[in-house]
Amino acid sequence: MPRIKKTTMAVTLTACAGALGAFAVPALADLGGASGPGVRAAAIINANGSVVRSKGVTAVRRIAVGQYCIRLDADINASNTVPVATAQWTGAPWDSSIFIRHDGNACGDVRDVFVGTGTAAGARDTGFHVIIP
Repeated sequence: MPRIKKTTMAVTLTACAGALGAFAVPALADLGGASGPGVRAAAIINANGSVVRSKGVTAVRRIAVGQYCIRLDADINASNTVPVATAQWTGAPWDSSIFIRHDGNACGDVRDVFVGTGTAAGARDTGFHVIIP
């Protein structure tokens, strides 16, 4: 009798571990297949809004000159992050500016990060890199 309980327990624990393992790793919908250990999301985005490489990014929209909305994976709430963005080396003027907003208000969803690029003269399409640790 104790042997049967032990076998049943082992089968039950194995089944539970398998089920829990399915929830431990979120399903990511990367656009560009970048590797970024230690970051939840990252992307290299061209001035026209196309994605070179990404991790944890499901979409990028260029909504106006120098304005981009970056949609993150469903398991990332942008309003709880501290995103970092920088202009790409190639094609960016020396007086480039880049601004980032993570509260979802500019793009309309808590999964969105807004990035604005430009120069002292005003908004300008500029390629950039973004990281969400």
